[in-house]
Amino acid sequence: MWFHKLAYLGQCLIDSHLDIIFYYLWKKGKYSKELKVKFTTTDCLFNKIINTLYEKFLAKKKDHSLITAQHAIAIISEILARLNVEEMRMYMYNSFSTVMKDSIAMKACQPFLVLLPYFFALFDEFIKDNKPVSLDPFDVVKVDGLPQQNLNDCDFFVASFAEYVIDKKPIPSIYDVEKQCDRLIVLFFKYARMKEFVLVMSLLFLAKGLIV
Repeated sequence: MWFHKLAYLGQCLIDSHLDIIFYYLWKKGKYSKELKVKFTTTDCLFNKIINTLYEKFLAKKKDHSLITAQHAIAIISEILARLNVEEMRMYMYNSFSTVMKDSIAMKACQPFLVLLPYFFALFDEFIKDNKPVSLDPFDVVKVDGLPQQNLNDCDFFVASFAEYVIDKKPIPSIYDVEKQCDRLIVLFFKYARMKEFVLVMSLLFLAKGLIV
């Protein structure tokens, strides 16, 4: 069923689909010799954690004591939001852009815009020219001119937008979502079979006492 949802457009993907897609992008960035950009990715759990913290932060009238280096957000290093750490700015990519949808997307970005500056301020790596990190919310820039979805296939647009960004390629105005869907299915199916093969071989070697 996991692959079935990928195979047919118009279905809502589940958290594990997006987590695996962005884990693939992270590994691509880590091991590819061609990519020059440094980046990391988050997952659906990170999104839930930061939204929960944001609700507490507002309920307690912006209590800064909630922001600690021990919090899961500090440990864990339908729109796509790209955070540029150097610019302290977030770029919002919306494949279903209308006035109402953009407003909803902007609201979804708020926990990141408000809370991440506080977490960055906890670490020396983000201090520049001996100046403390600003605690003001990040600016947000809406990226225009993007291809727009016709069906409930925003997840494929999100995955493609992210891959174009890390490849430093312009996002085309005309986008073949079905082609991207087929590519992901083949990619992840081959990866799953490879992992199964590695697991079987490891068990065989272990059974033969070749692994110590």
